[in-house]
Amino acid sequence: MLRSRRLPTLPALVLAVTATALLGGCSTGFDATAAKPYAPSDGIIASSGDLRVLNALVVAADGADDGVISMTVVNRGFQDDRITGITTPSGSVTIDGDDALPAGGSLSFGTTATTATVSELDSTPGQGIELKISFSRAEPITLRTVIVPAVDEYASLTPSPSLTPTPTPTETPTESPSPSES
Repeated sequence: MLRSRRLPTLPALVLAVTATALLGGCSTGFDATAAKPYAPSDGIIASSGDLRVLNALVVAADGADDGVISMTVVNRGFQDDRITGITTPSGSVTIDGDDALPAGGSLSFGTTATTATVSELDSTPGQGIELKISFSRAEPITLRTVIVPAVDEYASLTPSPSLTPTPTPTETPTESPSPSES
Protein backbone atom coordinates (compact mmCIF):
# COMPACT_ATOMS: atom_id res chain seq x y z
CA MET A 1 0.00 0.00 0.00
CA LEU A 2 1.31 3.45 -0.93
CA ARG A 3 1.26 6.29 1.53
CA SER A 4 0.49 9.74 0.27
CA ARG A 5 2.42 12.74 1.47
CA ARG A 6 0.44 15.43 3.17
CA LEU A 7 0.95 18.96 1.98
CA PRO A 8 1.43 21.56 4.71
CA THR A 9 -1.72 23.27 5.63
CA LEU A 10 -2.20 26.91 4.74
CA PRO A 11 -1.97 28.22 8.35
CA ALA A 12 1.36 26.46 8.89
CA LEU A 13 2.73 27.88 5.66
CA VAL A 14 1.63 31.43 6.58
CA LEU A 15 3.22 31.06 10.01
CA ALA A 16 6.53 29.90 8.51
CA VAL A 17 6.66 32.79 6.02
CA THR A 18 5.76 35.36 8.70
CA ALA A 19 8.38 34.03 11.14
CA THR A 20 11.08 34.14 8.47
CA ALA A 21 10.22 37.72 7.55
CA LEU A 22 10.13 38.89 11.18
CA LEU A 23 13.33 37.18 12.27
CA GLY A 24 15.36 38.12 9.22
CA GLY A 25 13.98 41.61 8.59
CA CYS A 26 16.05 43.42 11.23
CA SER A 27 19.39 42.44 9.78
CA THR A 28 18.82 42.65 6.06
CA GLY A 29 20.20 45.27 3.76
CA PHE A 30 22.86 47.93 4.11
CA ASP A 31 20.60 50.29 6.06
CA ALA A 32 19.98 47.87 8.90
CA THR A 33 19.95 49.56 12.30
CA ALA A 34 22.55 47.16 13.68
CA ALA A 35 24.98 48.11 10.89
CA LYS A 36 24.88 51.88 11.59
CA PRO A 37 27.07 53.53 14.25
CA TYR A 38 25.09 55.31 16.92
CA ALA A 39 25.81 57.11 20.18
CA PRO A 40 24.15 55.41 23.16
CA SER A 41 24.26 58.72 25.04
CA ASP A 42 23.04 62.32 24.79
CA GLY A 43 25.77 63.46 22.40
CA ILE A 44 26.64 62.27 18.92
CA ILE A 45 29.58 60.57 17.22
CA ALA A 46 31.45 61.48 14.05
CA SER A 47 34.74 60.49 12.43
CA SER A 48 37.43 61.60 10.01
CA GLY A 49 40.02 59.02 8.99
CA ASP A 50 41.55 57.57 12.14
CA LEU A 51 39.98 60.22 14.40
CA ARG A 52 36.62 59.71 16.07
CA VAL A 53 34.58 62.18 18.13
CA LEU A 54 32.47 60.54 20.84
CA ASN A 55 29.50 61.94 22.77
CA ALA A 56 29.84 65.52 21.51
CA LEU A 57 27.44 68.03 23.04
CA VAL A 58 27.37 71.53 24.52
CA VAL A 59 26.30 72.20 28.12
CA ALA A 60 24.81 75.60 28.99
CA ALA A 61 22.68 76.97 31.78
CA ASP A 62 19.35 78.55 30.86
CA GLY A 63 19.91 82.19 29.94
CA ALA A 64 23.72 81.84 29.92
CA ASP A 65 25.89 83.44 27.26
CA ASP A 66 28.53 80.70 27.54
CA GLY A 67 28.51 76.92 27.12
CA VAL A 68 31.04 74.13 27.56
CA ILE A 69 31.77 71.54 24.88
CA SER A 70 31.85 68.01 26.29
CA MET A 71 33.34 65.28 24.08
CA THR A 72 36.16 62.80 23.68
CA VAL A 73 38.32 62.67 20.55
CA VAL A 74 39.99 59.31 19.94
CA ASN A 75 43.01 58.79 17.66
CA ARG A 76 42.84 55.20 16.36
CA GLY A 77 45.79 55.74 14.03
CA PHE A 78 49.54 55.29 14.25
CA GLN A 79 50.45 58.99 13.87
CA ASP A 80 50.03 61.79 16.38
CA ASP A 81 47.60 64.57 15.50
CA ARG A 82 46.52 67.85 17.09
CA ILE A 83 43.30 69.82 17.35
CA THR A 84 43.95 73.16 15.69
CA GLY A 85 40.57 74.73 16.40
CA ILE A 86 36.86 74.39 17.04
CA THR A 87 34.40 76.79 15.44
CA THR A 88 30.64 77.29 15.46
CA PRO A 89 28.31 79.79 13.82
CA SER A 90 26.54 80.04 17.21
CA GLY A 91 29.42 81.82 19.01
CA SER A 92 33.18 81.85 19.41
CA VAL A 93 35.14 78.91 20.86
CA THR A 94 38.18 79.13 23.13
CA ILE A 95 40.27 76.01 23.84
CA ASP A 96 42.28 75.92 27.06
CA GLY A 97 44.71 73.12 27.87
CA ASP A 98 46.35 70.36 25.86
CA ASP A 99 45.28 69.89 22.25
CA ALA A 100 47.48 66.87 21.41
CA LEU A 101 45.98 63.64 20.09
CA PRO A 102 48.63 60.96 20.55
CA ALA A 103 48.53 57.89 18.31
CA GLY A 104 46.32 55.28 19.96
CA GLY A 105 45.22 57.81 22.59
CA SER A 106 42.35 60.16 23.33
CA LEU A 107 41.61 63.67 24.52
CA SER A 108 38.56 64.52 26.62
CA PHE A 109 36.93 67.94 26.87
CA GLY A 110 34.72 69.12 29.68
CA THR A 111 35.66 67.45 32.94
CA THR A 112 39.44 67.41 32.45
CA ALA A 113 42.23 69.98 32.20
CA THR A 114 41.31 70.57 28.55
CA THR A 115 38.22 72.71 28.04
CA ALA A 116 36.46 74.30 25.08
CA THR A 117 34.09 77.17 25.91
CA VAL A 118 31.57 78.66 23.50
CA SER A 119 31.29 82.40 24.28
CA GLU A 120 28.50 84.70 23.08
CA LEU A 121 26.31 81.61 22.61
CA ASP A 122 23.23 82.57 20.61
CA SER A 123 21.37 79.28 21.20
CA THR A 124 19.66 77.84 24.27
CA PRO A 125 19.38 74.37 25.82
CA GLY A 126 17.27 72.10 23.68
CA GLN A 127 18.43 73.65 20.42
CA GLY A 128 20.91 72.19 17.96
CA ILE A 129 24.40 73.53 17.39
CA GLU A 130 26.96 72.92 14.64
CA LEU A 131 30.60 72.35 15.58
CA LYS A 132 33.58 72.16 13.22
CA ILE A 133 36.67 70.52 14.70
CA SER A 134 39.90 71.07 12.76
CA PHE A 135 43.06 68.97 13.02
CA SER A 136 46.68 69.36 11.90
CA ARG A 137 46.65 66.09 9.88
CA ALA A 138 43.10 64.76 9.47
CA GLU A 139 40.25 66.35 7.56
CA PRO A 140 37.96 68.53 9.71
CA ILE A 141 34.87 67.03 11.30
CA THR A 142 31.65 69.02 11.07
CA LEU A 143 28.84 67.73 13.24
CA ARG A 144 25.45 68.85 14.47
CA THR A 145 24.73 68.15 18.10
CA VAL A 146 22.51 69.47 20.88
CA ILE A 147 22.82 71.98 23.71
CA VAL A 148 21.81 70.32 26.98
CA PRO A 149 20.84 72.18 30.16
CA ALA A 150 23.42 72.33 32.97
CA VAL A 151 21.37 70.16 35.36
CA ASP A 152 21.68 66.67 36.86
CA GLU A 153 24.80 64.93 35.52
CA TYR A 154 25.75 68.04 33.53
CA ALA A 155 25.51 70.49 36.44
CA SER A 156 29.28 70.40 37.01
CA LEU A 157 30.02 71.24 33.34
CA THR A 158 29.50 74.97 33.31
CA PRO A 159 32.05 77.61 32.33
CA SER A 160 34.69 78.21 34.95
CA PRO A 161 34.37 81.30 37.13
CA SER A 162 37.43 82.86 35.48
CA LEU A 163 35.54 82.92 32.17
CA THR A 164 32.36 84.36 33.63
CA PRO A 165 33.12 87.36 35.86
CA THR A 166 30.91 87.69 38.87
CA PRO A 167 30.00 91.14 40.08
CA THR A 168 31.63 92.20 43.30
CA PRO A 169 29.80 94.39 45.78
CA THR A 170 30.86 98.00 45.55
CA GLU A 171 32.03 99.75 48.63
CA THR A 172 30.02 102.69 49.80
CA PRO A 173 32.28 105.64 50.31
CA THR A 174 32.46 106.85 53.86
CA GLU A 175 31.82 110.48 54.40
CA SER A 176 34.83 112.44 55.40
CA PRO A 177 34.37 115.47 57.52
CA SER A 178 34.19 118.66 55.54
CA PRO A 179 36.97 121.17 56.05
CA SER A 180 34.60 123.54 57.84
CA GLU A 181 33.75 120.89 60.47
CA SER A 182 37.27 120.33 61.63
